[in-house]
Amino acid sequence: MYSVKKEMRLIYWLVVLLFSLFMLVPLILLFIRSVQGDEGLSLLHFKTVITDKAFGEAVWNSVKVSGLTAVLTTVIAFVLAYSIQCTRMFQPLKKAVRIGILVPMLLPTITYGFAIIYSFGKQGLLTNIFGGKLFNIYGFNGLLLGYVIYTIPPAFLLIHNSFMQVDKKYMIVSKLMGDGVFRSFNTTVLRPLIGTLGGAFVLSFILSFTDFGIPASIGGTYNVVATQLYQVMLGSIPNFNHGAVIAVMMLLPSVIGIFLLSYLEKSNFHNDNVSDMELLENKKRDSAFGILSALIITAMLSVFAVIFIAPFVNSYPYDMSFTWGHFQSVLESSELIFVYKNSILIAASTAVFGTVVAYFAALLAARTSMKTKVLDVISIICNTVPGMVLGLSYLLLINGSTLKGTFLIIILCNIVHYFTTPYLMAKNTLAKMNPNWETAGGLFGDSWFKTIWRVILPNSITTIIEMFSYYFINSMVTISGIIFLVSTQTVVLASKIKELQHFAKFNEIFVLSILIFVTNLAVKLICDYVQKHKAAGFVPKSKKSEGINMQKAMKQVALLLITVSLFFVTVACSNSSAASEKVVIATNGDEEAITAMENALNAAGYEGKYQLQSLGTSELGGKLIAEGKDIEADLVTMSSYFLESAQQQNDMFTDLTFETKAVDEHPAFYSPILAITGAIFVNTEVLKENGLEAPTSIMDLTEPEYKDLVSIPNIADSSTGWLLVQAILTEYGEEEGKEVLEKLIANVGPHLESSGSGPIKKVQAGEVAAGFGLRHQAVKAQEEGAPISYVDPTEGNFSLTESVAVVNKDDKEKTKLAMEMAETIINDARQELITNYPVAIYEGETVDDINKPAHAKQYAEQLTVELLEKHQQLFTEAKQ
Repeated sequence: MYSVKKEMRLIYWLVVLLFSLFMLVPLILLFIRSVQGDEGLSLLHFKTVITDKAFGEAVWNSVKVSGLTAVLTTVIAFVLAYSIQCTRMFQPLKKAVRIGILVPMLLPTITYGFAIIYSFGKQGLLTNIFGGKLFNIYGFNGLLLGYVIYTIPPAFLLIHNSFMQVDKKYMIVSKLMGDGVFRSFNTTVLRPLIGTLGGAFVLSFILSFTDFGIPASIGGTYNVVATQLYQVMLGSIPNFNHGAVIAVMMLLPSVIGIFLLSYLEKSNFHNDNVSDMELLENKKRDSAFGILSALIITAMLSVFAVIFIAPFVNSYPYDMSFTWGHFQSVLESSELIFVYKNSILIAASTAVFGTVVAYFAALLAARTSMKTKVLDVISIICNTVPGMVLGLSYLLLINGSTLKGTFLIIILCNIVHYFTTPYLMAKNTLAKMNPNWETAGGLFGDSWFKTIWRVILPNSITTIIEMFSYYFINSMVTISGIIFLVSTQTVVLASKIKELQHFAKFNEIFVLSILIFVTNLAVKLICDYVQKHKAAGFVPKSKKSEGINMQKAMKQVALLLITVSLFFVTVACSNSSAASEKVVIATNGDEEAITAMENALNAAGYEGKYQLQSLGTSELGGKLIAEGKDIEADLVTMSSYFLESAQQQNDMFTDLTFETKAVDEHPAFYSPILAITGAIFVNTEVLKENGLEAPTSIMDLTEPEYKDLVSIPNIADSSTGWLLVQAILTEYGEEEGKEVLEKLIANVGPHLESSGSGPIKKVQAGEVAAGFGLRHQAVKAQEEGAPISYVDPTEGNFSLTESVAVVNKDDKEKTKLAMEMAETIINDARQELITNYPVAIYEGETVDDINKPAHAKQYAEQLTVELLEKHQQLFTEAKQ
């Protein structure tokens, strides 16, 4: 090896600087934020969070489900690895297991939950095949199934690789010496693998404990730490200090895991002389493990089968006739294609630059005499910091800076988050190479870089390709790491799926999931092909051609990397430039409202001049309160009470420059665009099946016969849920009203929805008999012939208005354009809006009698964010 050169030191300090700025500093800021009080450092936030009953319940729930997941995953992964390494089962089956086990890694975890719903729900694919519902999919059961599927692949790879160090000749010797089955198994298999099995347990626990995607889609009312962090940070009343505390608490399992793994490291072993001896054939053993492995893989993959069925039928499961319509609508959507391009851009850029960083860091650690213990420490920290924690620490670091909402910050987050595995891949490969190559190169007058270029790189090309593949695939599927960082311009497929969940648009969710799967599969197959065929061509056939072949190969690789890098940097810059010229419209509107606004704006000639960002009420409300004028949006459509509170706190909106003729008075900075009214709706067929009478009040839904047959929106996520709470408190008062809520939530069980449109979707699907939500949706469903009937509850029909406001930005030209669009929405979109939201809010408007609620009421107090927070707390207490 070379003595330490200037270029080595330069690379070393560049790598250390990168991780200091984008790992160490963000984590330090996160910790400071968690102990930051009004008068200096304080543990008050820790005390408040730790003593909060909801947080304690979420932690215990996470520990329970993650602990059981880790046990099941370790056992299943061991069985699969043992089947491949220690049996002589059918070779094609071994190959199928190796391939099948990797399939879940090609999909984002948020998709797992939706696949479970469509497989095991009341109308699920597997439910219909087995002739009945197998188990309750929401909450603990659904999380357990999703987590096990999620963690089996990495645990399997870990155990499978360790099995390669187990010499099978000892198993044969043990048998020849007369050891019993269990003693032989314990001595020759379990003991050598005890450290790896412990590592698989720790890995599975941490991955489950910190995952956000699966609980976001199927968690139901079973709160876990990851969703608790999300609600605290992106809820209607965001609290950065409490979010920092929860994030710090999420690091505890990782810290404990590090100490546990250090202890288990003593049990690990390394065998340099593993024989190629095969075990003797044992038909009973081989058949048993072959059948068991086939059942495990089949069961796991069957959960995802519905993803490849539902998008290709008209209306799963009611109309199973084939159609390309869902795919066609996605491919024709410029917005979704834009999101797909963003995902490719981020994944490819992360793969290129991440591979470069990880490779040079490994090069210094394995091929120089430098003291690089710091790089190993960085690797350990990157491996143990959860993605959500890293993403939140980045948000605290960049909030208010020019880095916020950029591709660069997401790419950096992915590089840091997934650094460990590529670094270890490269380090292990480089350490196995001849240590004298650099010395020989120096004797021939080659510089260190020239030796790396001519000798080291060509001999590690297969590892570099594998590193690229790893970074690309993980960047395509991640959601935990980037959920706090994406913006309108940088939204990716995984975060778009989270947005589509708000509208329960499962066909689009599955289409996007297939796009992710196909893209990752294509990259994986291409990388495997290059590894097997192209990399083999780098090995020279003769000494004479050695230098020429290697230099030629590396020139091709370098040219490819430079071209890819420049291409994606150019695309990123052009996308950012083009996107920055568009008016960003942030809205909490439902699908019908968004469509009406888009139709009006496009007809007025604004197509291509704006970009819509759809968020839940709590998410958008949280952004308005927390970010003020720094919010990305130029134009906002949002619940009126939130706009008023945001204006009062941040003075962020400019007065409208056009006049409107609203029926009710409103501040000068906004004008209403629609109003929503709450009501009960029922599925008449489900009522009949269960022998239920149609309810006339919300109180009726608290009766025991409605247990697990009611769906309502969660006030923590949806303003529609507030309509329900207003009706209950107005009729029964706070004390009795809380009791009514407790009984109602108990009957709701797993059917507490994050979207105001969620309950009607479940009622239409036959998942529940009754729900509370938007009145107009039930009227429309009934008119379309669905077995839906609406009920105006005797407690009252309460309403909320949603309004449009223009953010007072420094860019006056864009503000002027946003103002024009706001006027267009008011003047041109109302005709379509009043059709879907039939409440008269402007002079001269009328609605049919069917759309007039029987018990229209208005809440006694003025609606404010503070009142919402009070009612949310009441709802939370009733839920516990």
